[in-house]
Amino acid sequence: MTTSRQRWWRRGVVSVVLLGSLSGSIVAVVGAVPATAAVSAPTRPSVGGATAGPATSPGAVRSKSNSYCQPTAKKLCPENNTVWSGYVVSPLQNRQFRSVSASWVQPVATCRPKTSPSAWSLFWVGLDGWSSSFDGSTVEQGGSYAQCVGTSHVPVYSVWWEMFPTNDIVPEFAISAHDHIDASVTFDPTAETYTVSVTDDTSGQSMLVVATSQTAAVNPNTYTVTVDGVTTGPTSFAVPGDQSSVLCSYAAPCQNGSAEWVVEAPGGANGGSNSTHYPLARFRPMVFTSATATDSAGNSGPILDAAWSPTALDLTTWSGLYLASVTQLKSNGGQFRDVWVPAN
Repeated sequence: MTTSRQRWWRRGVVSVVLLGSLSGSIVAVVGAVPATAAVSAPTRPSVGGATAGPATSPGAVRSKSNSYCQPTAKKLCPENNTVWSGYVVSPLQNRQFRSVSASWVQPVATCRPKTSPSAWSLFWVGLDGWSSSFDGSTVEQGGSYAQCVGTSHVPVYSVWWEMFPTNDIVPEFAISAHDHIDASVTFDPTAETYTVSVTDDTSGQSMLVVATSQTAAVNPNTYTVTVDGVTTGPTSFAVPGDQSSVLCSYAAPCQNGSAEWVVEAPGGANGGSNSTHYPLARFRPMVFTSATATDSAGNSGPILDAAWSPTALDLTTWSGLYLASVTQLKSNGGQFRDVWVPAN
């Protein structure tokens, strides 16, 4: 993995080269792709191997100890986690989640050439990757990020998506700090598709990704991407010899076992494993608003809804130093702040 970056833009399509890997920017179409549509040659979208993985991935550390927080009947104390900061909800009565959504204003990131080269902060909503009562090895997600490129002091902001572990982080188009972002992930159990939607209300650009599981009747294990009305795909996830490049495989089924609102630094730093994380880029307080989820029983509500069990997460190092911390829920349980904390 190199640290060089090159970007170029043209009207209608945005392409990004990060760490030597090319990703096209396109916004997806709503609805199923006809069964007769051609599937392009096998490819695996990538951004140099960077991934946003599960909070329960091997090597992750979870701890309920939290010295600064004293729980009460109305106060939720965060757990410490070495992968995620934010809020997650787990189902009750063996239900599954069907959608998750939120809005936020893209926070400003500060890049310090000498102390934070290649630092990243991901801001996203997604399904799976948390609840221990389910598989926990998949995450279907999308949102925005701030990235410090090499020794540059100018952060790069982008919209992205990922179906972990089927593909890596895929940036689709550039955004700016202070842009208003709406993001959602929706599962359709009939078509067996995940739809990731991210819209920049400030610029008017949007991304829609429709990814199909391996058991779907129409174009299985493929994805389409539409950016600003320009659509590509369906494109196959499959990579010859790579068993993980199958969406919702038998080895890693998509259980829709949790819904999440998360700040994270991606894994895969320096060409390492998913558990080798990039430094967390310093960001101004991030505010998730209108944070809602829907389950298979038709319940729809905010994080603090009686239909599911919420958990708050503070991001720490393995040694217990805080990197990002969440506030208590506000606005009837659908809003919170996530704050960068210097690890010292």
